[in-house]
Amino acid sequence: MKAIMLGAGQGSRLRPRTDGNPKLFLEVDGKTIFERQLDALAPLVEQGLVDERIVVVLGYGFAEDSIGDRSRSEKIDEYVRIDDRFEFEIIVLPYWSAVENAASALAGINVVDDDALLLCGDVITTDELLSSVVERFHDDHRSEGYSTVAAIEGVQDEMTAIDWDDSRTVTDYGAIEGHQEAGIFVLNRDHFDTAGRLLCENAVEEWFPIVFPEVPSKAVTVDPRRHAEINTEEHFREAERKLPLEPADGSEIEL
Repeated sequence: MKAIMLGAGQGSRLRPRTDGNPKLFLEVDGKTIFERQLDALAPLVEQGLVDERIVVVLGYGFAEDSIGDRSRSEKIDEYVRIDDRFEFEIIVLPYWSAVENAASALAGINVVDDDALLLCGDVITTDELLSSVVERFHDDHRSEGYSTVAAIEGVQDEMTAIDWDDSRTVTDYGAIEGHQEAGIFVLNRDHFDTAGRLLCENAVEEWFPIVFPEVPSKAVTVDPRRHAEINTEEHFREAERKLPLEPADGSEIEL
């Protein structure tokens, strides 16, 4: 499995905190979201659940050939190539402002040849939770022909959400009354052709999770104590209050 970290957008609702860099490199309680995602991924790499080569999709703050007195490659070295536990494949979208994150996901899956763990660039989680989602995919969903979507259970209408039927098959996504999508997805490589077509058709206007109601996908619900999503200043302050996220208690996901 290959991990794809999506960090091309500006994160305008968090300005001025995100002036110059996307949310992925926003520092929260002493560490960037990116560093926290790497810390969560590292045990999965050690366990052989995720490949050590990480795909990072960038745009805002990295699209120019030079940024201030630095070249793009120098800025990438400063912000991205910071952890020798991983190898990094960097994709920079020069047209990031003209598309939605469907284009980012498409760029990522175009360079991987295995199941894809997609992480939104505004999500902080624990390695235990991430491992549980990936293991659930490997142990059950993949053999049954499904992709996997993590969500926080409980119907709400403030954040983007998914809905599912009695078999936990994902039926809807978007600005709906539903269960808060958690920014953690596993796309079965057998679904790449359909996903690629849908993402290409919707790259300008849609978010990439529109794929999951259209390919066979199962929902797992995750513990919100071990998850933070940062879209607004209120979310930022809430994440700082929650960190460090609570350690595992053996119930990282509910089936």
